[in-house]
Amino acid sequence: MAELRFPNEGSIPEFLAALASPEDTHGALAAAAMAGAMGASLLQMVAALPQTLPRADDEPTALVRAIGALVRVQEELLETIETETAVKLFAARNMPQASKTERAERESAIQLALRAADVPLEIMRLCGRALQHAETVAGRSARAASIDVELAVTLLETAFNAARSNLEAKLPILTDVSHVTWIGEQVARLSDDAAGAADAARSLVKVSPT
Repeated sequence: MAELRFPNEGSIPEFLAALASPEDTHGALAAAAMAGAMGASLLQMVAALPQTLPRADDEPTALVRAIGALVRVQEELLETIETETAVKLFAARNMPQASKTERAERESAIQLALRAADVPLEIMRLCGRALQHAETVAGRSARAASIDVELAVTLLETAFNAARSNLEAKLPILTDVSHVTWIGEQVARLSDDAAGAADAARSLVKVSPT
């Protein structure tokens, strides 16, 4: 099975080949994380352009702080691609289950793996954080960069929604009711915040003349 390793240990073609492998069920999350990282990268680029200028009422370091935060988001999104959760879950599902004790141990291991599998929720958090900074960048960017900002917001939204769908598909497997309730509350809050940030960023994008 091709292993999803990017960018530290692999190339773009290798990553895409791994993503295309029918044996890798973790591909959707990896694709979402990469899409989010690309969106954060585009925002970094726009924020660093000479034409992107602070507003009169800005703190002097507003754009610098946004760039720093977006760099961290990008790095953390890439780290989620290399998570060991999928491996742990695969191992748990292949544990022996001949006896009642073995079945109980297997179920416990699966629940532990899924409990640790907060990767989709983390991707949502990170994409939401980047969308908050998208508003900062969009409000200070030049009209020439409008396509870049719009694409960045779209990539981050798509990554957020993909991670949310992945997470929601996992919920029926979880047996810890309190944890499921907590996840539901987090999803609702993060979804509202992300949608608001995306709308705010788009409202500030300077549309290029046609």
